[in-house]
Amino acid sequence: MTPLQYRVPAADLTTGSSLGNALAFARLDALSNCRGLWSASDNRYYAGEWIVDILAGGDILAAGDTIFSPESQTTLYVGNDCVVEKRFLLPLLPAEDGVAPPPELQAAIVLVRITRTGPGASEMRVRHTITFPAVESPLFTKQPLPSETEVRVAIVPLDTSWEVATVGAPAEARVFGSPLVAVSATSDDRKLTAEYVLAPGGAATMELSFVLAFSPNGIAEARRLFMRCQNGGDLLRRSREAYAALLARTQIVTPDPVINHGLQWAKVNMLRVQHRYRIGWGFTNDPPQDIVVIRDLAWYILGSDYFTPGFSRALIELTERFAYHEGGKLTEYLHANEDPPVRHDYALNINDDTPLFVWALYHHAATCGGEYPFGRVYPLMKRACDWILGQREDGLVRCHAEGTGVWGICSWRNIIDRYNLTGAVTEINAECAFALALTAEAARALGLRDEMEYYGDASRSIKEAMNSLLLSEKTGMFLLALANDGTRHHDVTGDLIFPVMFDVADGVLKHRILKRLTDPDMWTPFGSRTVSTAESNYDPDFGYQLVGGVWPNLTAWVAYCVRGDNPGKLVEGMRNIYALAETARPADYGNVVPGQFPERLHGVTNVSRGMTMSPWTPPTYLWLGVEGLMGVKPSPGGLKVNPAIPATWEWTFLLGMPWRDQVLTAVFHRGKIYSTHPLESDHPVMIGARLPASAENEQIVAVAFRFDSDIYLFAASDQECEGTVAIQHSRGTVREQVKLAAGGLVHTRYLGVCEKE
Repeated sequence: MTPLQYRVPAADLTTGSSLGNALAFARLDALSNCRGLWSASDNRYYAGEWIVDILAGGDILAAGDTIFSPESQTTLYVGNDCVVEKRFLLPLLPAEDGVAPPPELQAAIVLVRITRTGPGASEMRVRHTITFPAVESPLFTKQPLPSETEVRVAIVPLDTSWEVATVGAPAEARVFGSPLVAVSATSDDRKLTAEYVLAPGGAATMELSFVLAFSPNGIAEARRLFMRCQNGGDLLRRSREAYAALLARTQIVTPDPVINHGLQWAKVNMLRVQHRYRIGWGFTNDPPQDIVVIRDLAWYILGSDYFTPGFSRALIELTERFAYHEGGKLTEYLHANEDPPVRHDYALNINDDTPLFVWALYHHAATCGGEYPFGRVYPLMKRACDWILGQREDGLVRCHAEGTGVWGICSWRNIIDRYNLTGAVTEINAECAFALALTAEAARALGLRDEMEYYGDASRSIKEAMNSLLLSEKTGMFLLALANDGTRHHDVTGDLIFPVMFDVADGVLKHRILKRLTDPDMWTPFGSRTVSTAESNYDPDFGYQLVGGVWPNLTAWVAYCVRGDNPGKLVEGMRNIYALAETARPADYGNVVPGQFPERLHGVTNVSRGMTMSPWTPPTYLWLGVEGLMGVKPSPGGLKVNPAIPATWEWTFLLGMPWRDQVLTAVFHRGKIYSTHPLESDHPVMIGARLPASAENEQIVAVAFRFDSDIYLFAASDQECEGTVAIQHSRGTVREQVKLAAGGLVHTRYLGVCEKE
C-alpha cells in the first residue's frame, strides 16, 4: 500500500493538522505553525501560538509544499541554493508501564533541516514567536475560553533557554530553547520572540531541534522534561515506530486505495484524541477540552474494540465510576478534569446515551472479554435497561422535556436551536429495544433464563409498539416522533436509519427505508444529508447542518445497513466519507485537512463547516470497515465473518485484529475464507497458521498461511506494481516474484514444503 503521507502545496490549504497524544493536543496551520498547544491533564493552554519563520537575507521565505504524516506535519521552503524543512512534532509514544503516559508527551518539537543544494547557500535565520496565552483563530470552529486568552506569564532567560510560568499559577510551567544560543530575543508578559542564525557552511545538511516542554507541576518538572527531549530526531523515530506498530493492528486491505487510506488514517485520527485526564482515560467530542459525552464514547468503543481494546476498557471504567445516575440512567456528559465530576443530563429523563452505552458494554464483552467479560458487564447493562423500562408509557419509551436545543432534544441531533424533539421518538425507541435485546442475550450467555425472557419480552414489546404506533400513514415509513401532545411528525430525515440498524424494521419496510435514504435528495457524493431536501424545514446549513447538511457518521450508519442487499453502495459510502480527505485542493472545501475526517459539511456546497478532525467519525469508520465490509459479528459464542463486498472484488484482507486474547488474520478470496482462528461463516473456511511474509515493494501486501505441510501465499495491491515476496517457514525461505494490476491479487500454493506438525 502507498505510504501514509500527503503532500500538498501550502497555498492550496486553509489550515493544518490536529495532532494529539495522551497528554497534549496541538492544532496547526497550513505552514506547520502551532496555533494552540493544550494539556489534557489540567485542561489548560500552554501556548496560544508558536510561529516559526525561515529567513534568508532578511526576507521570510515563501512556503512550498506541506507534508502530512501521522506523527508530524512538515512545510518545505526553497532558498538560495538550499532547501529547508520545518517539521512540527507532537510525540506519540507507548505507555512505559502500560498505564502512565511517558513524560515526553508533554513537549512539542520543531525540527529544522537545511540541505545545501548549491555553492551559494547564504546565512539562514529561524525566528520563533511564541504567544503563551490562548489565541482565538478563524481557522477553527472551537475557540478558547476568555480566561485562557487573558493569561499572563513571567519569562526568565537562561543561557540557551527560557523558563515561563503563568502569573498567579506558577505550577503552570514551560521551558523553551535549543542547543543554539539565540542572536536576539525580546519578551513581555505574553510573548517571546527569539532568532537564531543557521549557517550550513561546508556541511551538506544541518539539523536542529527546538523544544517547548510544559508541565502543570512546576518549573523544575518542565525543565526535566525539556532535557529529556533534546534529541528531537530520536523522538521522531520513536513516534514513527509507535504509529507503525499500532497501525499494523486491524489492517483492512481492499482493491480500493481510497478505502485503504481511510481505514488507516481513521486509526491515526483515533490515537490523536485518546487522552489521560485527571480522573482517567477518555476522549472528547470537541477537542481540545475535557468534556466526555457518553453517546460519542459509546460509538467510539465500537471501533476502539478492534484497535485499542485497552482504551475501550478504560472508557468503560470511567463511565462506570462517574456517569451513572441513581436508577441507572447514563448522563449526557461530564468534565474529566473534575474530581469527582458533575453529571450533566440537560434534565432529560431519557436520550440515546443510555441505550448506546448498553451496546458498547455488550460489544466490548463479546469482542474483548478480559476485565469486562459478560459476567462483569451484565449488571451494568441491567442497571441501564431497568431505567429504560421505567420510561415506558403505552408501550413506548417517552422523553418529557419542554425546552429546545439540548434541553429539548433527546436525539443524536441535539444541537438544533429553537427545536424540540421529544415524546416517543423513533430513534430512542429503536435503540432501547436493541439494548434490551442485547441484555437478554447477555443473560442467556450467563444462564439467567428468567432475566433473558424478561428483557427479551420487553424488547419485543417495544418493537411491536413501534410497528403499531410509530408508522407514518403519510410516508409508509416510521414517524420521526409521536410528540407528547399527540402530534405525529412525518419528517423524512436520516433518523429513519435507526429502526433498520436496530432490527425493528424488516422485509418490505426495511427496503423502503434504505431506498429512500439513498435517493438523490438524501445521498450525495460526500455523504448522507440529515434531512431530505423535500422537507419544509430543510436547510443545508442551519443547526450545525443537522437539518439538511451532511454528517459522515450518518453516512456510515446508512452504508452499514445496505451492506447485505447492496455492498456496492456500502463501498460507495465508505469512499464518500473519506473523499474530502484526499481532495486535490483542500482549500476549495474550507477547513479540510489531508488525512483527517471532517466533522460536517454544508448540504449543497459540501464545504466543511465543523471541526477539521471529527473525533467520532474515525472509530465509526473503522467499525464500518470491520463489521460492515468484512462482516465481522462478535457474540458471546464466538465470531461470525461474512464479508459484504461488491461483485467486482475478488478479495479482501483482515490483518492482525485483536480478538479477546488472540490476534486474528483472515483472507477472503473468491468465496472462501482463510483464517488463523476458527469462525462461523456462510462461506467455506480453512484454518491455518500465519507465516512471516514480506515484500520488498511496500505497495504489496503479502499474507502467507501454513496448512499442514503446504503454504498458501496471497499477495495483493491497490496499485499496479511488482516485486519479490519472501515467506519464512520451518525449512527456510520461499521467494516469489509477483506482478500485480491495480486491485489485483496473486494466489500461489507451495505443496509439501513445510514440516508437518
